[in-house]
Amino acid sequence: MRQRKLRIALAVLLVAAAIAAVVYLRSRSGPEAARLLPESDAILFVNLRLMRLAHVFGEASPVSYDPDYEQFVKETGFQFERDLDQAALAMHLPSGAPAGHGFLEVARYSWIFIGKFDAQRAAAYFRKLSSNTEDYRDAVIYAIPHEGRTVRVAVLGLDTVAVSNQTDGSAIHQMIDKYRAAAWPGRGPFLLREHYHQMPVASVAWAVAKIPSEQGQGAMFALPGVGIPAHQLAGSTIVASAAYRGALHLRVEALMPTENDARQFDETVKTFLALVKGIESSTTQGGTDADVKALFNSLKVEEHGTRVALTATLPQGFIRKALTPPPGPPVQGPASPPPPSGKKRKGQTQ
Repeated sequence: MRQRKLRIALAVLLVAAAIAAVVYLRSRSGPEAARLLPESDAILFVNLRLMRLAHVFGEASPVSYDPDYEQFVKETGFQFERDLDQAALAMHLPSGAPAGHGFLEVARYSWIFIGKFDAQRAAAYFRKLSSNTEDYRDAVIYAIPHEGRTVRVAVLGLDTVAVSNQTDGSAIHQMIDKYRAAAWPGRGPFLLREHYHQMPVASVAWAVAKIPSEQGQGAMFALPGVGIPAHQLAGSTIVASAAYRGALHLRVEALMPTENDARQFDETVKTFLALVKGIESSTTQGGTDADVKALFNSLKVEEHGTRVALTATLPQGFIRKALTPPPGPPVQGPASPPPPSGKKRKGQTQ
C-alpha cells in the first residue's frame, strides 16, 4: 500500500512538473498571438487588453466610423476598441523589393487577432464576403477579394482569428498548423525566438524588423532638410518596445552588423535629434508645453558595441493630448487593426 501511494505521489509530481515546464516555456517564448505568426521579415505585437487595464490612453473620445465598419460591428458583434485583446502582425517582403519607402507598397501581411469573438457570427460574415472557401485541418479558410488581392481568413477558435493577404495559402496554413499544436509552447517565428527576451516585462507593444542588406538610399525618417539615410541600417535588426509604468517608456535599439556601423549610426541619430530639438525650440513661440518639454528632455541615445539605443518617455498627459481630437467636425476613430475582412475605416490607407 505504501509503495502504491508513493507511485501516485511521484506521478502527481511529474505531472505538476510537466505543467510548470510548459507554463514557463510559454512565458519565455512570447505571447500566443505572436507565436502563431508565420516566418516573416518583421513582427509587430500590441497588447490592447493591458493598455485598457492600465488606462494608457485615458478616457476614450467619441469617434465616428464609416458605414462599412459599422456594418461589420452590427453583423459580427465585434468592436476592435472594446473586444480585441491581442493583435500580432507579420510583414512579408518579396525578394528584390524596392529600396527606400517602396517596400511598403509590395509587402504582404499576416495577422493574428485574439479577443472576444462570436465565432458563429464572424464565420457567417466572412462566408458572405468570400468568393470561395478551403477546408484545412478542420478549419475553414475564407478567400475574400479586396483591392486586387485575396485576403484569407480563418476562425481558429472561440477567441482567435487568423488573416493573411499572402499570394498563396502558405501563411494561413502555417498559422492553422501552429494553432492546432498550441497545447505546447510552439517555437514561434525566428525573429520572436531570437529577440523576445529583450522586451521589457511591462511591454504593451513591441516590434522586431530585419532590414534588408540591399536597402537603398531612401530616408527612413524625414523632416524638411533632415533625414536618417536608410542605407545606414542595411543588414541591421531593429528591436522596439513600449512599456507602461505610469508613463510610456519607448526604446528603439538597432543591432548593427559591425561596431563601425554602430558608431556612424550613433552620430547620425544624435545629429538628427539635435536638429529636431532645434526645430521644436524655434517653433514654440514663448514657451513649450510641460509634457512636450518632458518628452524632448527624455530623449537619449547610447552606443554599446554593435548596438545603438534610442530611449524616450511619453508622459500620460502627452499621450492624451495627442489623442484629443481638434475642435471641428466629427473625427475618425483611432487607428486600429483592419477588420479581418480587409474593410477599412474612412480615411485609412492600406
